[in-house]
Amino acid sequence: MLACLAAGWIFAAQGQADALPFDLSKLMAQLAKNGAGTVRFREVKSMAVLKQPIELSGTLTFAAPARLERHTLAPHEERFVIDGETLVIERPAKGERLHLRLSDYPAVRAFAESIRGTLAGDLVALRQYYRVELDGTWSDWRLILLPSDAQMAELVQRILIGGNDGQVRRIEILETGGDRSVMTIVKGGT
Repeated sequence: MLACLAAGWIFAAQGQADALPFDLSKLMAQLAKNGAGTVRFREVKSMAVLKQPIELSGTLTFAAPARLERHTLAPHEERFVIDGETLVIERPAKGERLHLRLSDYPAVRAFAESIRGTLAGDLVALRQYYRVELDGTWSDWRLILLPSDAQMAELVQRILIGGNDGQVRRIEILETGGDRSVMTIVKGGT
């Protein structure tokens, strides 16, 4: 379930930052300026138990500071919604709808905060669960999130969030067991 969630939460932020000096606080400030929106995504998940990677596509919606929605449309419909302290998972074809409290699932909460913290430009939230490093330039930056939360560290080796200017364009999750998920934002959000 974590791999599905991890791959799912990303949002392309808006804004130009070329004139600003490049550092972590400036990047977070630029990300914090972005508002709500919906974009399309494409995700490739490689898992040791599968002979071929799985490809998914759908939409992602973010409304600061606490609502994330991943709506997978292909190869099958599935929806993950984190709103405040609640996670709802829906699988319409199976008639499933599950409500969870993030406080009951610390690793899922840590993952959710990695994405919400990045998209909201909230470095304090990120540092509650991760050692945060920044690499690159305004035109090609990468946040490296290394779990400091013990439960999260058992599952995820690192999360790499990349982008340009004030826009998130890619998220990669490397799990401790070797599985990997790479999500990219497709130009032309909905």
